[in-house]
Amino acid sequence: MVEEIGPGVSRLKVGDRVSVPFNIGCGTCRNCIHGWTSFCLRVNPIEGMDGAAYGYANMGPYDGGQAELLRVPYADFNLLTLPAGSEHENDFTMLSDIFPTEGPAHGDRPGAGQAVQPAAA
Repeated sequence: MVEEIGPGVSRLKVGDRVSVPFNIGCGTCRNCIHGWTSFCLRVNPIEGMDGAAYGYANMGPYDGGQAELLRVPYADFNLLTLPAGSEHENDFTMLSDIFPTEGPAHGDRPGAGQAVQPAAA
């Protein structure tokens, strides 16, 4: 749930239900534009290290994403807006870990080879 937004956020509003993928991208660098958000060229200040993620050593200065509250850089790009209600609540956890890893690894673009795995009932 979005608790607060900063002046650079235009797509989201307080009260929106969201999922926070663990990888962080800017959305505008060459790699992000090509769907390789796990290898964003801008979000990791460590020299020579592409990509950033919450809670991983050498993956930027971002504390773990398991916290109750989290500051999300490039929130308009990184947060996935969820529908209202609580249906499929447990399934949305897949959006923050498993699916963000799979999609960018194969280049999320038309014609890219990917398998979609159904969630267990």
